[in-house]
Amino acid sequence: MTRNHVIGIRGGVCAISAALILLALPAAAQSPPADQARQWCFGSSDIGDDQRIDGCTIVLQADPSNVGALVNRGKSFRRKKKTQQALADYTRAVELAPDNPEIWFGRGITYADLGDRDHAIADYTHAIELKPDNASYWCNRGNVRIAQNDFEHGFADFDQAISIDPKFALCYFNRGTARAWHREPDRALADLDMAIKLDPNYAAAYGNRARLYRDRGDRDHALADFSRSLELNPNNAGDAYARGDMFLDAHDYERAQADFDRSIKANPNYAGVFYGRCVTHEILHQFPEALADCDQSLRMKPNEPNMLSSRGRIKLRLGQYDAAMADFDAALSVNPNSETALYGRGLAKRKKGDSEGAARDIAAAKAINVGISGAYEHLALP
Repeated sequence: MTRNHVIGIRGGVCAISAALILLALPAAAQSPPADQARQWCFGSSDIGDDQRIDGCTIVLQADPSNVGALVNRGKSFRRKKKTQQALADYTRAVELAPDNPEIWFGRGITYADLGDRDHAIADYTHAIELKPDNASYWCNRGNVRIAQNDFEHGFADFDQAISIDPKFALCYFNRGTARAWHREPDRALADLDMAIKLDPNYAAAYGNRARLYRDRGDRDHALADFSRSLELNPNNAGDAYARGDMFLDAHDYERAQADFDRSIKANPNYAGVFYGRCVTHEILHQFPEALADCDQSLRMKPNEPNMLSSRGRIKLRLGQYDAAMADFDAALSVNPNSETALYGRGLAKRKKGDSEGAARDIAAAKAINVGISGAYEHLALP
């Protein structure tokens, strides 16, 4: 199976950890509706984002230059993924209070959400200039620099953040994740160890450490870390998929299927999980279910050659030889050197009575992978 990637750097969590504090509640207005609006805008964190936006909007109608209302509404817009509205509020707040580093930081986060990395770095830099001892500013700038493949400056920012706050578990996680991307597995492992030491309930750190253990062949530690991650966050679709993939590789099909089910329930939008469950259903001779999952994976990722080959193989097992050949042909149009598609098409041609074409395809498949017939025999094809 194709391995799923390391979970990404968590810039958003860093942003929340040093989020723009809700500004102090101003003096209450005289009219009851205004009182309620101010409470919604400036009240405790129990206020929902919709109420926060409504309340701050009323406050801003009366006082368009209220910086606190702009910041609080911008934060709620961002949380609701209304990023352009958030950017407009932060920009106005920056104009009104250019010496407030938290507002520059908040706008930097918003630019990062929009994928505008240059402006994000500029705003984080401005926040750092105003308050150089804030570790979150350095860590978030490091995140964006890593996303730009500027590893030298990104790691320098992470190092500075950790020197300011040696107990900053999130930044150890981010630096460890970046080191994994940078092919520094030993240093990545050390950072993730530290993140977990500082925060023993850090689910994402267990998941990424599991991937490092898995990739170095340490199956026992990898499974233990994936299991711990899923204990802490049962709806982590990525870790459920990754553990299921490991179970599939180990021929532990029932547990693989259970993890793929769990992953799809948590996030039904990833083609790879449907494909993994398709393969598992096939091995367990659950062919209608296998076909349904391969169909779904191809709806999400059309023309993927491995998925097409797998669906062709299932149709071959169901006696749907013409449909199987169509899938193998489609796979070979994308990857002419797919030994699984060549061998499968050869078997389909043999079933259709085309002995010469079958021999040609099977020979071509064996020229690429001499052991391909063994793989198909394991599947007990007709």
